[in-house]
Amino acid sequence: MQTINEVVQDPDLSETDLAVARWAAVDQRFRAMLTAGIPTGKALERRGRQLLQENRLPEAMQSFRLATVVEPNNPECWTNYGVLLERSNALTDAIEALEHSLKLSACQPDTWLVLGLTRAKMGAAEEAEAAYMKVVELDPKSAIVWQCRGLLKEGLRHYAEAIDCFQTCIARGGASAALWANLGKLLQQSGRIADSCRAYDEAVRLDGSNLQFQDLLRRSRFRRDVVEGLPIDQALLAYVEFAPNRQTSDKDLANLFYATFTFLAGFGHREAAIRIGQKYLWMWPNNPSLEYLLKAVEGKEDVDRAPPDYIKEHFDAFAEGFDAQLVGILGYDVPEKLCTAVQAAAIPGHRYDALDAGCGTGLCGARLLPCVRTLTGVDLSPKMLQQAAKRGIYGELVCEELTAYLNRSERRFDLVVAADVVNYLGDLEPFFAAAAHAIPPGGLLAFSTEVLPEGTYQLQASGRFAQSVFYIRSLAHPAFEVLASQTTTIRWEADVRVPGQIFVCRRRS
Repeated sequence: MQTINEVVQDPDLSETDLAVARWAAVDQRFRAMLTAGIPTGKALERRGRQLLQENRLPEAMQSFRLATVVEPNNPECWTNYGVLLERSNALTDAIEALEHSLKLSACQPDTWLVLGLTRAKMGAAEEAEAAYMKVVELDPKSAIVWQCRGLLKEGLRHYAEAIDCFQTCIARGGASAALWANLGKLLQQSGRIADSCRAYDEAVRLDGSNLQFQDLLRRSRFRRDVVEGLPIDQALLAYVEFAPNRQTSDKDLANLFYATFTFLAGFGHREAAIRIGQKYLWMWPNNPSLEYLLKAVEGKEDVDRAPPDYIKEHFDAFAEGFDAQLVGILGYDVPEKLCTAVQAAAIPGHRYDALDAGCGTGLCGARLLPCVRTLTGVDLSPKMLQQAAKRGIYGELVCEELTAYLNRSERRFDLVVAADVVNYLGDLEPFFAAAAHAIPPGGLLAFSTEVLPEGTYQLQASGRFAQSVFYIRSLAHPAFEVLASQTTTIRWEADVRVPGQIFVCRRRS
């Protein structure tokens, strides 16, 4: 098939005439349009739409394509062709066709909208936003463009802007149950619990039979009731009575309490989180993870590291979907940043015997391959190690506590990389001593931390520790020289990026 520029400069009308004649011979509807005197280009467009309704995409594509040859200066032909290309996921070609249509006539808000959607699919957020703003300029009453802008902002995690866009869409008459539900989700993710309840209320009002919307509403109401100080038993009664005919298992309630606890703790509702956490442990005792996290929210100062049982249970629980959750949803990018820093400090051409400490699913290990001779992974979570093994990049995978493993690995590794690990250790004196034991002179130690502005280390409500830069530097000396220290962010938590620090140290002689 010719490119757009080739068609515009030198259209092959003879090929088109042959196709039109062939189609007219076998397609009665198309032949009737031509017999009635409808211009060929318009008839090809109509035929394309009919084929599209019948889901005959390849034939519809041909028909729309030839319409652009017959009427190369008709912007509607190029728009129709571009729309079909977009539906067929030929995004680059679709953008080319749509942009050509807009060169012929810039006053086409619908074409700008499809162009924006296509650019967004391509990951070109700025270009998509520019196209959407042309729609706003040309059609100020449009509701759909504000929904599209909201989805774009949501994908970028610009939640406040996304909320504003969805609210504008609703104000312009674009309300739907799904839109209200999506707005409720964003309000919830921004910590605006009462507002999310109102949005979910509207979703249920517009689509009362949707069980998912009902569940979202009653969960949001439960969180609101707990935050507003309603006794837990009363909040739970209201939750159950919202859907009296639905079966609610003990496991469902335990999940509700746990999710509510972590949500409230994450958004700083400390007292409410403590109440729901204490109630959880009264109803379902002997839960190491919740016991530890409750201590974190309560601000206990006698905790110097996360318990191994918590680490194992916590990471085993979501090992299978770890990469999608942490990278795709929470924007976790420490492995990439840390390995970039390691490569900058590495001896050119040297191949390291490397330890991926707290290797998880292998996000770091995969990025270390260009500079390693051997690669070992160690982690406390058996299920995370199962995921790491699937990558096929490790010579050895060990299920063991990190400092214990380092202490029995004298001078074995001249590169130790620990991404998102020391924030579960708290007191780092044993870690540095063990690392010094395992790394020979000249070897590298690279790790990330969450930042504490001052002091030494502190347990946070998340269950992770933050350490100060001063504390890190003081412990590194005299065994290590800090080669690089870089301020960064770790992941999204609640509605903010967690501040962090990346260190690369060299073992002294």
